[in-house]
Amino acid sequence: MSGIRFVRRMDGLTYEFARDGEADGFLSYKRVDLDMWCRRLPDFGWVVCDAAGVVSSRPFDAAGRGDLPPEGVWVSRKGERSYVYDLVRAEARGATGSGIR
Repeated sequence: MSGIRFVRRMDGLTYEFARDGEADGFLSYKRVDLDMWCRRLPDFGWVVCDAAGVVSSRPFDAAGRGDLPPEGVWVSRKGERSYVYDLVRAEARGATGSGIR
């Protein structure tokens, strides 16, 4: 697996992350258009966070303590808003025609 995608349920907006090294002994994924990361934090589980480690999204049902970020429902918070996404594992696509908005 070379990447993951977050697909927003309400409108299909898609964010793609490509595998980019490791953090704390686990695979790390960087959003292809922004300095955001999907990482497993040692005492917290899998999250989406910025470079400083500020969490903006996490799995809804369980923290995900496996080697890979858990597929399924994730929730995010951006200011006063929150969104529901589905994480799917996928082969990374090139920037052209990737559907990233």
